[in-house]
Amino acid sequence: MSIQLNLGKWGTIFPVPNCVVDEDIRLASENQLKVLLYILRNNGDNLTEKSVGEQLNIAEGDVKDAVSFWVDRGVLTSQGDIPQSERAEIPDETPVEIKKKPRPLSRVQKPDSIFVSRRINEDNDLATLVQETQVILGKPISNGDTATLVMLHDTDGLPCDVLMMLIQYCHSIGKDNMRYIEKMAIGWASEEITTVERAEEKISNLEKYGEAWNRVSAIFGIQNSGSPTKAQQENANRWINEWHFSDEMLREAYERCVNKKNNFNITYTNGILKNWNKRGISSLKELKDFEETSTKKLPENKGDNTPQVSYDIDKYEEFSMFD
Repeated sequence: MSIQLNLGKWGTIFPVPNCVVDEDIRLASENQLKVLLYILRNNGDNLTEKSVGEQLNIAEGDVKDAVSFWVDRGVLTSQGDIPQSERAEIPDETPVEIKKKPRPLSRVQKPDSIFVSRRINEDNDLATLVQETQVILGKPISNGDTATLVMLHDTDGLPCDVLMMLIQYCHSIGKDNMRYIEKMAIGWASEEITTVERAEEKISNLEKYGEAWNRVSAIFGIQNSGSPTKAQQENANRWINEWHFSDEMLREAYERCVNKKNNFNITYTNGILKNWNKRGISSLKELKDFEETSTKKLPENKGDNTPQVSYDIDKYEEFSMFD
């Protein structure tokens, strides 16, 4: 059957940019295409997300997401909340800046199964990604999970080989669910980790941070009920890989913290270690020598043997640049 134009419908027309068909139509969802066509058809009208949603029977939030999609693709522009009467006063040489943000997990609608199937059939790399993901995870993945992989590639711009590395890393740390993989992938996209080299560097850092915390938690005897927090990993990496403290020094800082605060406080412990590092104290002997020297410098009428230390660790509980 041949496809022809119904010329009777061509009494009035409106333009659609070539790039929408040439580049964007494969990526756009049904709602995104509906919103764009409506805006193009009613160009010049005072449109709002609410009015467009009412006309198309689409939720206002979905309209907002669709507009953001076309802004990101360069098809639409946005002038924020500037009143219509004031827009003409904006100089041409000072355009309104639109900053891209990492997409929230709920923003972009996943492609439907027909689109996903077509993309996998036409892109061997995507097909291989889906197959290898099932091998890595040791189980078939659902249609929804397959759509997530396609979206991370097409919408977020992550190459298939980078996604493969990310999935392998998630599997290695026991995080096999697609929700976690998607969250991490969105983070990688926002950091522009789009090459194998940058992915290798990222994974190396993640492994280094994880190993540092595992060592610290073992020294401190901390049993984590879940994954370590970002602050825990960053502090552990600093203590071990930047300040190069030994196990015995870490344990000493931990015990002093618990003796003072009656429990482990990561900010207080960081304050202790920060000051030892600043003073070049890297062993228990150096610490003992420093404290003995400080005690000897006390005035003779001082009735105790408290070392004269010129810092107040307690202030680190109230504020720390590392938290």
